[in-house]
Amino acid sequence: MQYRLNHELDIEAWTPEYAKDMRCRVTNILDPESARTMTQTILENAEFKQAHISENKYREISKEEFSKLDIAKRQALVREVYTLAREGIGFWYGRQGLNKGITGPLEEIRQWLGSEETLDAVRKVTGIASLTPPSAQITSFAPGDFLTRHKDDVTAEKRKVAFVLNLTENWHPDWGGLLQFFRDSGETRDSWSPVFNSLCLFDVKHVHSVTCIAPFSPKVRLAISGWFHEKI
Repeated sequence: MQYRLNHELDIEAWTPEYAKDMRCRVTNILDPESARTMTQTILENAEFKQAHISENKYREISKEEFSKLDIAKRQALVREVYTLAREGIGFWYGRQGLNKGITGPLEEIRQWLGSEETLDAVRKVTGIASLTPPSAQITSFAPGDFLTRHKDDVTAEKRKVAFVLNLTENWHPDWGGLLQFFRDSGETRDSWSPVFNSLCLFDVKHVHSVTCIAPFSPKVRLAISGWFHEKI
């Protein structure tokens, strides 16, 4: 397997940090060459579709499909997405699933996420020995993309620990795309910039969002995100 963790990293040094508030950001998680290779593989092979809520259902639309809509339908879709967002509902971002059955170069990324090396590291950081391989997606947040405030706690899916592996180099926080955490009252707590090759881990009960990407951002915010599950 061409992807591997940074073996110079003392992964257990992050365990106390996670225990404080059931969240932490592990920097330089991957071997540097692995991080760059993974990023390039995604850029060359991922086929993103815009994930969103429309007519009370989760939907995806490719850039080609969106461009083929007449202007009125495009405007109506965007207006619907923005109307929901004003009420704190929904999202709009590029998504490529990493599900079982995926083929080609992206399959190796999926295998690495569920490998014993990766699982062992996440179990050590979180202190949860019962974690199983994650469900995951590759995300591409372009200017105007966002993810409104929510929790990832879905009991039926046995989600336990959410994760975000950031894969855009030299990201500036002024460009948006911050992983923002909230108190139950709705007030912001703090936010994490998507530092390249950092792995954010947090309990699925944490309220969080991804702030809107600024219109002047010269890059997309590339990441792999998802959830590690508990054994059923």
